[in-house]
Order: sequence, then structure tokens, then C-alpha cells
Amino acid sequence: MMADGSDLENNNKAELDSSQSGSTSDDGPQEQKDPDEIPPDYATGVRLVLIMFTIFVSTILVSLEIGIIATAIPGITSDFHRLDDVGWYGSATFILAASASPLWGKLFKYLNVKWVYLGAVGIFLVGSIVAAAAPNSVSVIIGRAIQGCGASGVLGGTLIIINYVAAPKNHPLLIGTWMAVFMLSNILGPVIGGAFTSGVTWRWCFWINLPVGGPIIVLLLLFLRIPKHIKKVPATWQEVILSLDLPGFCLLLVSLVCLTLALQWGGQTKAWNDGSVIATLVMWIVLSIGFFVTEWFQGHRAMTPFHILKLRTTWSNALFCLISYAALYQVMFYLPIYFQSIHGQSAVTSGVNTLPFLAFFALGAVVSGGVITKTRYTQPYELLGALIMTAGMALIYVLDVDSSKAMYIGAEVLFGFGVGICNQIPMTAVQGSSKLEDVSSATGIMVMCQTLSGAYFVAIAQSLFANRMLQTVLSSAAHLDPARVLGAGASELQDVFSGDDLKEVINAYMVGIKDVFTFSLACAAFAVLLSLIIPFKRLPDHGKKDKPATEEAAVEREKKTETADGEKEKKTETADGEKENQS
Repeated sequence: MMADGSDLENNNKAELDSSQSGSTSDDGPQEQKDPDEIPPDYATGVRLVLIMFTIFVSTILVSLEIGIIATAIPGITSDFHRLDDVGWYGSATFILAASASPLWGKLFKYLNVKWVYLGAVGIFLVGSIVAAAAPNSVSVIIGRAIQGCGASGVLGGTLIIINYVAAPKNHPLLIGTWMAVFMLSNILGPVIGGAFTSGVTWRWCFWINLPVGGPIIVLLLLFLRIPKHIKKVPATWQEVILSLDLPGFCLLLVSLVCLTLALQWGGQTKAWNDGSVIATLVMWIVLSIGFFVTEWFQGHRAMTPFHILKLRTTWSNALFCLISYAALYQVMFYLPIYFQSIHGQSAVTSGVNTLPFLAFFALGAVVSGGVITKTRYTQPYELLGALIMTAGMALIYVLDVDSSKAMYIGAEVLFGFGVGICNQIPMTAVQGSSKLEDVSSATGIMVMCQTLSGAYFVAIAQSLFANRMLQTVLSSAAHLDPARVLGAGASELQDVFSGDDLKEVINAYMVGIKDVFTFSLACAAFAVLLSLIIPFKRLPDHGKKDKPATEEAAVEREKKTETADGEKEKKTETADGEKENQS
């Protein structure tokens, strides 16, 4: 009886030791001190399908707006006659999305995930109303900025929810599928925007979000359930507000505004040596440095916590994400311009001609997601995708005025497949390597890199395109008014110009577009080099640590039990021997 009781006690101690060792692992979440207390309850089957459908529809809603503005701009400028504001219609969304992404990551960390996600959708819909009912150009920009703020919360929240509700082994495939859905919406955005602008009014590009957004909110309320083992980090309201890092947010936001102003003015409405252009460039540099200094002093409260960012897996993948997205965004925005200006295609036709890019992007994303699910390696596929992306970008670079349809379709296919393979992997790698309590902050950092790439490199590409195009016009067709060339818009060149003037303008557009593609090619090649510094290691499978009794844990407990039994037997034998000696 006593021996049995001792064995039971030893077994209990062994199980307790095993439980404690699992809870203090570096890979495990700190909130779950005892995995046996709240076992993981990942969604599966119909439940998982309903959650994925709901958050994917939310992604479609917000990502359509990223590209829809491209074909709505001519209608907006016709109504408000503010050509100087053209750059802001697109960049306002990227600026707010980049600045607010880490802030949303903190909110998802400290507050209820479901209600924060619903709040992001609500903010996006408010921005849609402001832009749709805008009485002037400034109101459109404000509406687009509010949309960007909400969009960053929806996109980041979607990736966080995937990480929370699905088993770790399914994350690569689900994130790859999400990326395919995201790009589908981006590509279709200009097509839908062109249809609304030409058939009804540009305001319907924003009004359409309301009848779509309403059912999405209902679906979220009905189906979005966060597993019970996911717990928000306990904190007071004061701590939550301090952790939002509002000083860092303001510094990043104002620095991006200064850069956008400088690139919008320089060489177009003002000379590059103009005092206001120089001042805004200097302020951008100073504020950017101030942002990083603030993040250092903020410590764990920073928007981009250095204890996460200093990890090689994080910073190397963040850089890869920033640069590879630069090539993606520039092609996404300027390939339709190439079709509309050089080949005289309508907005709808140019959208149709980008479908091969979309199809092979989706194929690449799903294929890489499936392969990573099986192998759990990420770096080899980032390198492979970057190499294919660079080859495709080289083919896009050689496109010219007289390039055939077969040539640009082939270039799209290769580039799209390469981008699809590698672009969603950085998010998968960083999320998969993060502790549970760091997932929301790490996701915020990666979404910031994605949108920051748009805020920086789309603005740089626009400045590069406009400056080179105007220089070519002034040198080859000095009698043309530069403001008239800029204001015509890519889709209206054939209506505004004719004869030799049209030929000169098309050639000038081709010079500007080719310089943007040169920049994109450099970014793609640089992404290849960045992929070489990403760690070559398998993603940890945190799901195995969540099981109450794995095979390894059982073996370990058995060993501890056997050791305890052996020690008990030795003690018993020793005690018996001493009794015999005494007798």
C-alpha cells in the first residue's frame, strides 16, 4: 500500500515537472502556465471554413480600395479640378495604413480580438462614407486616410486571427490563400473602379462598400469565435494607452507626409532646389531618426518592440518584405498605366490583361503555402521566388511601345508566379517563430513593412515617372503644355492628343514607365540578396507543445517514474539491511 502510494506521488511529481517544463519553454506562450488546464481548441471543418470565409470577405472589402482609386482619379480631378492632389488620393491610404499597423497590433494584444476587428471594419466604412460624400478634394483625401487606418486593422487582424484559430501546421497554406485573395482584390480594383467611373460615377467606388460591409459585420458577429486558450494580455487602461506609443505613431505619420510632399512637389510643381522641397526632405530624415530613437526609449511599449525586431528572423524577413513589395506595388500600379497609355486600352481591358499575373500569383502563393506546410522551411522558397520574380521583372523591363501581347503576358506570368511564391512567406516565418504573446506585435510590424513599402516606393515611383516623362516632353515636344500632359491621364491620351503630338507623348510615357520598371528590377534583384541572410531553419511547431501528452513527454515521465522507483527500491533495501545488522 505504501509503495503504491509512493509510486502515485512520484507519478504526480513527474507529470507536474513535465507540465512546468512545457509552460516555461521559450517557444511557448507565457500566459499558459499549464497547457493541461486550457487545451488548444483550434477550429476545424465547417467552423474553420466559416471563419476563413468571413475574414477573407473582409479582406476583399478593404483590398479592393487599394487599387480602385487608380481608375477613379480622372473622374475625381474632373469634378474638383485639383491636379496637385492626384498623388494624395492613393498615398493617403498607404501613409495611414503604414503608421497605424503596429498600433492595431497592440490593440489586438491587449483588447478583445473580435471587437477590435469589428472596430477596424467600422472605421473603414466611415472613411468610405466620407470619401463618397466628399464636397471637395480635401474631403476625399481625408476619407482615403480614414480608410487606410481601418484597412491596416482589418489586414493585420485577419493574419492574427488565422494564427489564433487555425492549427500551426495549417498557417502557411491559409496565409498563402489569403495572399491570393488579397491580390485578386487588388487587381480587380481598377477594373471595378473603371466600370463605376465610366458607367455611373466615381463616388460609387466608395458607396459600394456600405451594402457589402453591412453583411460582413453580421457574419463576423455570428461566426468569429476566438479559442478560449487565446487570452488577452492583462493590463490597465493606462498601460494600454501608454503601450500604443502615440509619440512614435505621430513621428512616423508626419515623416511620411513630409516625404510625400517633397516627392509630389519636386520637379513637378516646384524645383528640386526650392526651399519647401528641401525643408520637407530634411524634416523627413530628422523625423525618421526621431522615430527610431523614440522606439528605443519606449522599450516594450514601442510600436516596433526592439526585443522582437532585433531577432534575425524578424528583421531579415521585414527587410525582404519591404523590398519585394516595392517591386510588386510598382508593377501593380504601372502595368495598367502601360496598357492604357501605350496600347490605348480601356481601364476594363487593361484589368482583364492583368488577369494572367493574378492567376499565377495565386498559384504561386498556394503552392508555396502547401510546400511550407509539409517541409516547414521558409528561406529556400523566398530565394526561389525572388529569383523567378527577378527574371519576370527583367522581361517586364524590356517591354516597349511595340511589344506584342504574347510578350507582356509571358512576362506577367513569370513575375506573378515568382511574387506569389515568396511574398507571403515573411509573414508566415515571423508569426511562426514568435511567442504567442508577441504574435500581434510581430504581425503589426510585418503589415507595417508591407504598407510602408507602398507609402515609400509608390510615391518614389510616381515622382520618378512624372519627372522623367516631363523631361522627355520638354526636350522632344517643347510646344506641349506639361500641365496638360499630366492632367490628361493615361486612359485619355488618345482623346486629348493626336498625330505627332500623341506619338511624342506616348514615347515620353514609355520613358517614364521604363524608369519605374528599372527601379522595380533593382528592388527584385536586391530581394534575392536579402533572402540569403534569412535564417535557414524549420518553423517551430508550437502545436505539438500544446498537446497534454505527447510521445516525448510520455517517455520522459516513464523515465522519471522508473528512476523514482529504482531509488525507492534502493532505499528500501538499505533500510532492510540496516535493520538486519541491528538485529
